[in-house]
Amino acid sequence: MAVKLAKAMGARVVVFTTSEGKVPAALELGADEVILSRDQDAMAAADRTIDLIIDTVAAPHDLNPFFRTLRVDGALFQLGLPSDAMPPVNPGALIRRRIAYAGSLIGGIAETQEMLDFCAEHGVVADIELVRADQLNEAYDRMVAGDVKYRFVLDTSTLQAPAEKADA
Repeated sequence: MAVKLAKAMGARVVVFTTSEGKVPAALELGADEVILSRDQDAMAAADRTIDLIIDTVAAPHDLNPFFRTLRVDGALFQLGLPSDAMPPVNPGALIRRRIAYAGSLIGGIAETQEMLDFCAEHGVVADIELVRADQLNEAYDRMVAGDVKYRFVLDTSTLQAPAEKADA
C-alpha cells in the first residue's frame, strides 16, 4: 500500500528488496525502480538519492546501508516491528546528513479516515485474496508457510448463520 499511496501522491517510488523474485511485483504495484539491497553496486549507485524511506520489514535487518541512500535532511520511518533486536544504528550516518529516524504503529481515527478518503478519491485499493469460510484452514496453512502474496480477506457471506438458541 505504501507504493500505491506514494504513487498516488505523485512521488517517484523506489523499492528496496532482498529478493529478485519480488521485483516484478514491486513494478506491478507502481514502483519506478527496484533496488536489490544485497547488490552492493546498486546500493552504492543509490547513495544520497532518496528523500524518505518507509521501512515495513518485520525481521531484524541492518538499517545503516539504507541511511547511506538518504539525502541531507532525509528520513527513515520504521513501520515494521521486528521480533528480535536490530543491529545498532551508526549515529554518525544520521548526524552527518541530518537524517531523521522515527517510527509509528498506526494513525488514529482521523488519520485513518483521511487515508481512506484519499484512497477513494484516487482509486487506490488493497490487493487481497478473498477466502471462503471453508478455505480458512488452507489459508492458515498457507500463511504459516509464507505462501501469501498480500492479505487474505474472509468472505463473511460464506459463514454459517449462528444456531438459534432454544427457549429455556
